[in-house]
Amino acid sequence: MNLKHKKRFDYLFGGALIALFKLPTMLLGAVLRRDHAPVLHKEVCFIKMQGGGSLVIAFPALLGLRRRYPECRFRLVCTNSVRPFAACLGIFDEILTVDDHSPFHLLTSGTAILAKNFKVDTIIDLEVYSRLTTVFSLLTCARNRIGFYLENTFWRQHICSHLIFFNRYSGSFYFYEAIARLLDAKVAEWTECGDFIRRNLPNTEEAENKGYRIAIGHACSELGRERMLKKEQWGIVLNNYFDQAGKVEIIFLGGESDFESAEDIIQYCKTLSDRPTYVNYCGKLIFNESILYLAKSDEFIGIDSGLLHFARILGVQCTSFWGPTDPATRLKLFPGLIEKIFYRKVACSPCVHVSEVPPCNGENICISCLYNDSEACCGNLTPFISGFKEKPAMKSGE
Repeated sequence: MNLKHKKRFDYLFGGALIALFKLPTMLLGAVLRRDHAPVLHKEVCFIKMQGGGSLVIAFPALLGLRRRYPECRFRLVCTNSVRPFAACLGIFDEILTVDDHSPFHLLTSGTAILAKNFKVDTIIDLEVYSRLTTVFSLLTCARNRIGFYLENTFWRQHICSHLIFFNRYSGSFYFYEAIARLLDAKVAEWTECGDFIRRNLPNTEEAENKGYRIAIGHACSELGRERMLKKEQWGIVLNNYFDQAGKVEIIFLGGESDFESAEDIIQYCKTLSDRPTYVNYCGKLIFNESILYLAKSDEFIGIDSGLLHFARILGVQCTSFWGPTDPATRLKLFPGLIEKIFYRKVACSPCVHVSEVPPCNGENICISCLYNDSEACCGNLTPFISGFKEKPAMKSGE
């Protein structure tokens, strides 16, 4: 199933199941009167089906929970796309993967995982928009079922034992941290998180940096492909490094499906300058090896993606470009982290998670506006954050 089909299946089938189970759940809740004290016992199951980058954003809260409850077994239910992110974080005792290639595989694998999590003490649903994960949480019969709600609580109220408001226009990290505070845990410092991840990375001499290395994260998940820059735009971004003295190595990181787009950018940039050394590692490294190369880079340049969030938490100097997503909803300021953030607020941005179909129909005018001073793009353009054009760099927290 592609993302569109997954969302439709989740909306229709998940909605039908919620309608079916809601009244019996309310009646059972009134009769059983279970103890829903927000404390973790023995086992806790997290759910994250889409967006490995969001799991990285949530990591300070997760590490805080891990330290508050060291005796508790942490389990994650996710899809294949999220699994590498979770494994690289090194915080989960067990990762259970749901097969989402078809509705049949989704239901059969989901049922098997549900059986394994039946009567788990606490389940924490990190999905904001999914209805099926809400049903999954309910059917585990967990003592505590913690989840988010948006503008209203209508479909999750009385199904979750604890609901936390999620404002899609504010930093998502606030609401992940609210889960930690609910469970009496202190959110971990970002430097602690970076050290924790580094200890779990492989150690190989091939990843050693022998010059000035720039890691590129040019691609993203199926959701919001409008985030990506064109090769001509990458030529502008990398222009400052074409004539730099000394050995400059520009490496492209990503999955196998990102190899061709990375190769197109490399070939275009070579027509502008052949001085940097380009290496296309997309699909050639396993995920934790990619993060190791990233950790040993001097600089990261990319779009809103999981690689960016890993780079930030590892303390790598970052430059990021935004459009369909708003950096204020993703980036927590880390004191001491050096980064540049480029974003122009156009009338239709942000659209990811807000609109089912991008208003620009994929033309990503919000990205184009970073290279165009005209106000004809989409209404009145306003620089969003320090670091856009006027200032060469900023340190987070300044």
